[in-house]
Amino acid sequence: MTELFLEKSAVIGAGLMGSQIGLVLALGSRKTFLLSRRQESLDAAMENIRRYAGDLHRHDLLRGETPEAVTARIQTTSDLEEAVSGADYVVESISEILEAKQDLFERMDALAPREAVLASNTSGLPIGRLSARVRHKDRVAGAHFVQPGHIVPVVEVIRTPDTSDWAMERNCQVWEHLGRMPVRCNKDIPGFLINRLQHAVIREAVALLASGVADVRSIDLAVQLGLAPRFTTAGPLEQRDINGLTMHSQVATHLWQHLSGTDEALKYLQDMVARGETGLGSGKGYYDWSGKDPVAVRSDKDEQLLQRTRQVMEAWEARQRDS
Repeated sequence: MTELFLEKSAVIGAGLMGSQIGLVLALGSRKTFLLSRRQESLDAAMENIRRYAGDLHRHDLLRGETPEAVTARIQTTSDLEEAVSGADYVVESISEILEAKQDLFERMDALAPREAVLASNTSGLPIGRLSARVRHKDRVAGAHFVQPGHIVPVVEVIRTPDTSDWAMERNCQVWEHLGRMPVRCNKDIPGFLINRLQHAVIREAVALLASGVADVRSIDLAVQLGLAPRFTTAGPLEQRDINGLTMHSQVATHLWQHLSGTDEALKYLQDMVARGETGLGSGKGYYDWSGKDPVAVRSDKDEQLLQRTRQVMEAWEARQRDS
């Protein structure tokens, strides 16, 4: 069973990511508050959290606890002061609207204990801009989860020029204690680490599709069965070391100059969106999803990811013990 590391934690925003982060925090908190202005959002979030907890329990990923015990530690509220007063750790996960986030951080800074870390799960806005109105900027940092946040073990911890060493260490410590894998981004750059890496691959994939080099399925299989299995045993830089940097340098010299820029791939994507081809929810995106239940598709993908995550984490932990 997880030791209850935090007396009180809070998540501001009860959307998809907020509910997932709330479940993770509840694994190590005596109380976790989940805030939304709308009761229906809180009700939906708790329904999702109960389902997520059940999924983790089935795969032995709930760290020795029952779903009922973990979810019982989550309390919902629409009162910001109730959520953050006395909290040790707070995560903001509201809509990606700069003004709204700045206002929220200013209010949280006034209400939360001085020693509380105030973190943001934003995936696209610079953390430093979110804290523009905050008095105690030293305690603000990023804590960016990868969707689905209750399954994917990595959390990006992002530092602004004002973030203190203490806040960075505390941020990492919290997530490590909850079984997450913090990766440190020491500069507050757009996209941080994971989205920059992910979108570099996706941009190239869309450019290959747009130019007729390969079809959708071939591109996806090249990543799923070509790159992904190797990257679970060694990341891209370790893999280059293993293969040798002499050849890596030679290939890069010839290939990197031919990788796609932005224009062609971005126009292809924007044209799809303009046609209403927005993916699973609309019935068509890169694939034809007509007749597919979005909830069923996402649940099936979550189930596959739960199985793979457990396998990958067990292998990673075994390598750490042997090293």
